[in-house]
Amino acid sequence: MKEDSKLHRALTWLIDIIFSGLLWCLFSLPVVTLGAASAALYYTAVKCIRRERGRLWPVFWKGFRDNLRPATKLWLIYVLALAVGAANTLAARQWSGGKFTPLVALGGIVFLPVALTLPWVFAYVSRFENTARGSLKYVGVLTVRHLGRSLLLAAELLGALGIAWLLPQIAPLLPGAVALMMSLSIEPVFKTITADVEAEDAWFNE
Repeated sequence: MKEDSKLHRALTWLIDIIFSGLLWCLFSLPVVTLGAASAALYYTAVKCIRRERGRLWPVFWKGFRDNLRPATKLWLIYVLALAVGAANTLAARQWSGGKFTPLVALGGIVFLPVALTLPWVFAYVSRFENTARGSLKYVGVLTVRHLGRSLLLAAELLGALGIAWLLPQIAPLLPGAVALMMSLSIEPVFKTITADVEAEDAWFNE
C-alpha cells in the first residue's frame, strides 16, 4: 500500500483517533488527571490528526505535561460543582419524597453551566495560558456568545456518554472521535482569537 494513497491516509487517521482515545483513557485513570488528559486529547486531535503536525505520542505527551497544573485546577473546580449539584438534587428528592418536582429540577440547575462550559474549557486550556479564574471567565463569555455551538457541543458530549453507557465495549474508541468532532465547532472560534498571532508554525490558523 502506498503511503500517500487515500486508503493509507484513512487508515492512519483512524488508527490515530483510536490511539489518542486510548491514551486519554490511560492518562485519565487517576481521575484527578482527567482534565489534563482532556486538554492533551483536544490538542492532539487538532494539531496531530487534523493539521498533521508531529507524531501522536510526543504531541499528546506535550499537551498533557504542559497543561497538567492549570487543567487539574479547573477539573477539581468542576468536580466540586458536580458534587454540589448532586448533593442539591439528592436533598431535593428526599424533600420531595423521591418524586421529580420543580424543586428537584432547581436543585440540579448547577449541571446546566457545567454541561455548557465543559466542552470549551479544556480545549481553551490546551491553546491559551490564563489563570483558573481567568479561564473560567473567558470560557463563560465564549459559551454565552456562541450559545448555539455550546448547545451542540453539550449534546455531543452527552450523546457520547450515553453511547458509552449503552455500549461500554466501544467506550475506549469514543474519546478521540468526540474530540475531533468537537473541534469542528470550537476551532472556527479559536481561529478568530488567534488570527493576529505570529508563530513559526501557526498550525492553529490553517
